[in-house]
Amino acid sequence: MTTHADLQAVPIKQIWQQLRALRSQRVGRAARGDRQKTFNAALEQAEQLFSAGSTVGTATQPILLFYGLSQLGRAIAATSTELDNNEYRLSGHGISDQLNGAATQGLARVPVRGEGKGAFPVVAKALKASPMSQEVALGDLWGLLPDAERFPLPGNSRLQRLILDQESPHIIRVSDLARGQLYPLPIDLQVSVKDPSIGRDVIPEAEITEEHHLLRKHLEPYPSLAGWRLPDPTGRIPYQRGYYDSETWLHAPVAFPKSSSESEKSALEGRATEYHGVLSVYPSLDDSNLPAHPFMLWWAVLFTLSRLARYEPSVWLKLTSVAEDPSAVPIEYILNEAIRAVPELALNAILCVSGQGG
Repeated sequence: MTTHADLQAVPIKQIWQQLRALRSQRVGRAARGDRQKTFNAALEQAEQLFSAGSTVGTATQPILLFYGLSQLGRAIAATSTELDNNEYRLSGHGISDQLNGAATQGLARVPVRGEGKGAFPVVAKALKASPMSQEVALGDLWGLLPDAERFPLPGNSRLQRLILDQESPHIIRVSDLARGQLYPLPIDLQVSVKDPSIGRDVIPEAEITEEHHLLRKHLEPYPSLAGWRLPDPTGRIPYQRGYYDSETWLHAPVAFPKSSSESEKSALEGRATEYHGVLSVYPSLDDSNLPAHPFMLWWAVLFTLSRLARYEPSVWLKLTSVAEDPSAVPIEYILNEAIRAVPELALNAILCVSGQGG
């Protein structure tokens, strides 16, 4: 099914053209000297690796795509205003996994974590993102990737990406609040009426309090939502169901403080990460109180898939056999999605960390 995000997608050829154009634009800290040389070389290598990765099968595809992503990370570091002239020089992967259970326990249960040193935590710092310093199951990371739900990896994901929509994009308000809709939220956050004699229009105060508590608890793992409030902080939460019969989740209205000079749109964009025109909100993956970033999620997923392809080729061959393993189609899908998703996220990240974007 074609989604709204698909319709918003910029063609991948155009994304690479925009990345190529940045090389002569003196972006951020990569405006001159060694950082500029690193930036330009990393983007050229990334483009060639992704181009090669789009022409091969799953046997070698994750290897090429991971190293292409790694070079995009090098370009992000070179242009970042957050990193000094020593930090931007990336060395070592800075991420580890444990592959020994992939064949017996399933790909989704492979643990992955960021290390204290190396490329992964440095680029996470540039993006102000969770460095993933605690182990996270690969299936949880996979489930956070945009559009991964189309062909989910077998094994339940504990973590969820939320979408933040502007409530009324065509209405300009003079207000100190930015209003939005947050979804998908689980149905069980909405407290049902336990006493039918009360009726649905009169809800006991205790149930209203419980409903507010459940939503606050559910949103705690999402650092970028800090300071959120309900339009009516005392009444029952005006949840709405999804727009289609197949959508079995809730939408909740939320509001955030903003300055009088700031638009609602920019205030919401500052709390989310955009991909294909959709604003997504991510949980933290450790005790850093920083949100996950989709570029770093792709980094972790492609790192593990590339290591399986390199060091466990027989396991990788089984996992990618559509006749033998239910993980095969999700793997095929996610690798093809990486070809268009990772360069777009890198472009947005470069503009952001260099001070040219939101």
